[in-house]
Amino acid sequence: MPSELENSIRAAAEKVAQYVADASTMEVKTYYVLVGASITPDMEKDRPGAYTMVKLDGDSKTVVPMREGRDGAIELDGTLFEIHERNVTTATEYRARVLSSLIGLLQRGGR
Repeated sequence: MPSELENSIRAAAEKVAQYVADASTMEVKTYYVLVGASITPDMEKDRPGAYTMVKLDGDSKTVVPMREGRDGAIELDGTLFEIHERNVTTATEYRARVLSSLIGLLQRGGR
């Protein structure tokens, strides 16, 4: 029969494994809402503007916001994309801190 210590270690290891699995893929979604004098904003309706997915192995996918320009040509919506890039940077930094903390805990636990 497992001891209380063994159960605690097993539970902690399961939590760490779940954190690592959750951190293996990072998704950032940036949405927009239409506003204006004649428009009542609908904050409940998701309107995707940009999307980025990054896997721990380096694979990634990004969907960038495009719009039709004045001349009819397709162009990048730079303002929305800048906001999305900041969101990706923030998420990446947060994930790096979480993974670093997990590694630190594992290293201390192995001593």
